[in-house]
Amino acid sequence: MALAGRPPSNNPRNRNPKTYDWSPIENTLYDGPSPDLPATIGRQPWHPQTVAWWEAVRRMPHCRLWTETDWRFAIETAVLVDEFWRGELARAAELRLRSAKLGLTHEDRLKQRIRYTNPDGPVVAETPAAVARLDERRRRLGKAGGEGAS
Repeated sequence: MALAGRPPSNNPRNRNPKTYDWSPIENTLYDGPSPDLPATIGRQPWHPQTVAWWEAVRRMPHCRLWTETDWRFAIETAVLVDEFWRGELARAAELRLRSAKLGLTHEDRLKQRIRYTNPDGPVVAETPAAVARLDERRRRLGKAGGEGAS
């Protein structure tokens, strides 16, 4: 699956300062206060997939950052999820946009600069892999091949 764009880099190459830094969030399920799905008055009960979606969303670690309006937005998104599971596939595009705003996937959280951390350890994937020095490699290849590197 192709990604929409590059996630934010720890070592940016532009001179524009970031307007905000990473938000480190402890990688434990959120068990704080969260609203239940509202009662379905005058319509079918919630689709089982919607209920499962809501239970997963309300336990995401970064929910501890959410305000009342974020929870309202998530509940409104649950209505669209319910309609989608009932066959209204035209809801898919809006669900994709709302999922990104809620930070439901790893890529979405990278774009929002949310980073999950281990509760008893260092930040997860904070440091990039070491980069090999090309001049050292060229020097070794030049000696092995009997020719100088150009």
